[in-house]
Amino acid sequence: MKYAFHAAILGLAMCSAVLAQPSGGFYLLKNKDSGKVLCSQNPISPDWVRQLGPFKDKDCKIEQKPEPVRTDLPASPLDLAPKK
Repeated sequence: MKYAFHAAILGLAMCSAVLAQPSGGFYLLKNKDSGKVLCSQNPISPDWVRQLGPFKDKDCKIEQKPEPVRTDLPASPLDLAPKK
């Protein structure tokens, strides 16, 4: 009984951690048949094709910019290895 309670608490904690993960962003989708365009995080069906994205907002107006590459970090040891 004691272990079942701990297992249940652990299961709930793991589920909440998965649900709390940030989304991948919103994409502008276009329907192949009707040509209708909408903004969504996930394709509705195979008939919807991604056009642009990812966007930060649900209106597909604010584009997500990739994180800038940091140049102040030391070089990777793999980059310093002699080339064959």
